[in-house]
Amino acid sequence: MDYTRIAKLHNKVFSTPRNSPEREKAYSALSEADRAAVFDYDMGIRSGRIKAVNINEQEESENMTYETFKWKSDSGERGTLRELSKFAKESPELYQQYRERYHREQGEQQKLHNRRLTESTFKNKPYSFR
Repeated sequence: MDYTRIAKLHNKVFSTPRNSPEREKAYSALSEADRAAVFDYDMGIRSGRIKAVNINEQEESENMTYETFKWKSDSGERGTLRELSKFAKESPELYQQYRERYHREQGEQQKLHNRRLTESTFKNKPYSFR
């Protein structure tokens, strides 16, 4: 079941005030199958069978930003490598750009860190010890 599409329909219908003509119009504009899917989705969220966080994660994987890529590359959570490899298969050009940019930033941070270490090491020592 495509929860992202149903979540968008659910938000479209339930973003209107309760018992209002706008909600009735939005609900009546849906097909019979979409009405059943939206109702099932709403009951699933209310009962806890479906979690809205999972749907948001699906939407993020479709349109992954660089910040999301960077966060997932840095985190040690389970399943992030699987998500990154799925992203690499879906859009290899964008993945390549993100990876090159990420490695470039990591290299710059490492150089800055090494420079700070060496500056603090030789800060108060005479020149002969350098």
